Amino acid sequence: MLLALSILRNLSSLMISVTLLMFANSMFSTLLALRANIEQYPNEMIGLMTSAYFLGFVLGTFRSGPLINRVGHIRTFAALAAIAAACALLVLIIPNPWAWVALRAAMGAATAGLFVVVESWLNNRAANESRGVLLSMYIVIGYIASAVGQQAIKLGDPGTYELFLFVGIALALSLVPVSLTRATHPDPVETPHLNIRRLFQVSPTSVIVCLGAGLINSSWWGLGPVYAREIGFSVSGIASFMTAALLGGMLLQLPIGRLSDRLDRRLVIFAVTIGVSIPAFALALGGLLPSWGTLSAVAIFFGLASTLYPLSIAYANDYLDPGDVVAASGGFVMIFGIGAVVGPLAASAAMRIAGPQGMFIYIITIVVLLTGFIAWRMRVRQWAPVVEKEPYVLQPELQTPGVISELDPRAEVDEGYDQGPDILDTSIAEEEAEEDTPFGFWLGLFGKKPENSNEPDADPESTDPAEDVNSGGTKQQRT
Repeated sequence: MLLALSILRNLSSLMISVTLLMFANSMFSTLLALRANIEQYPNEMIGLMTSAYFLGFVLGTFRSGPLINRVGHIRTFAALAAIAAACALLVLIIPNPWAWVALRAAMGAATAGLFVVVESWLNNRAANESRGVLLSMYIVIGYIASAVGQQAIKLGDPGTYELFLFVGIALALSLVPVSLTRATHPDPVETPHLNIRRLFQVSPTSVIVCLGAGLINSSWWGLGPVYAREIGFSVSGIASFMTAALLGGMLLQLPIGRLSDRLDRRLVIFAVTIGVSIPAFALALGGLLPSWGTLSAVAIFFGLASTLYPLSIAYANDYLDPGDVVAASGGFVMIFGIGAVVGPLAASAAMRIAGPQGMFIYIITIVVLLTGFIAWRMRVRQWAPVVEKEPYVLQPELQTPGVISELDPRAEVDEGYDQGPDILDTSIAEEEAEEDTPFGFWLGLFGKKPENSNEPDADPESTDPAEDVNSGGTKQQRT
């Protein structure tokens, strides 16, 4: 407790900015969906806006590092917060759905950059023994701020301008604590080298489950408010609907994660996917449920669905060396993002065909496919028990995939990494600008090695080291 209070005191400026940022981001996500529905934009257009946000977020996640290294964390945060606030306010000035798609993409990229600034700053300020506490505090703050952001929608009418001004003010105020802090710049942000093919070879199950998490959770975030509105919920009811889901996510993540630490994670993931289908089926009944039944069902639904992303990461990390955790986290963000771009488009098409319950019919379809794939993998490869199993770690998977990188306690960091000089080193940014190859960076080089890597090329025909008891692998040797 004393450690947590000490961290809050030392990082109070950053935590206040994080709270305002997550509050505004959560509020704006639901607010824009409701406003688009009021403007009678088709659900496909609302889904496209959500897809644009996640596309911008993924691009911003991987391209914000050079900007931070060039101008520093504080200037980057101030600039991106201003861009996000402008995007929220321009929705009022430009009442055009295609303009809103572009603004949503720009806001996604800006939001991603803000989270990269925050999380890299936290990485630099956390001592090795406090990273777990700091990550837990970061997750809890995110859930609480997002839930309060949903409740703030009750303060006005989404059909008017006041709530949009409120979002813009909150985003503008988020840059004040960071801008006035006495701290200088943390260490530069390193550019990860992604290898999606290598990640798939380590664990096909993890990759497919992560993709499924993106397909499910993004569609819910983008079209959940529209679903609630179309089955008869008022604005106050929609705020409660979205808040119930967040509370379910906050309450169920840790118990399910701890259960996965004790059992075969694939078995836990298999049970979670089956569990998701039950409340999804109830929600597919639309307005037939009483309001309390709908709120209970959505809390269980999102509480379970929100664990799919961290479970997929935990399962893969059981078979990765600590030095590979950071690169794997970047790969999972990319995979989640692919699903998050496709999900809202597919869910909106289902709603066009089957009405509001079409979103949950689409989700049930994804869950059935996931369940079948996991069952098949469990037959093809037996579970390889790991003696030194990596612990489940909460992930900030709310409106966004997690970008926690080295903040993850499972990651391997140099001893005393947090004691480095608090200055800005632009030499790294200049070297990256010269060596960056866009397609290789975006797609993880697909089997190509960084020049400083001595790792041999992965054999695409090799067996799955994560799931074959007879295969090699550093951690499996300890069984």
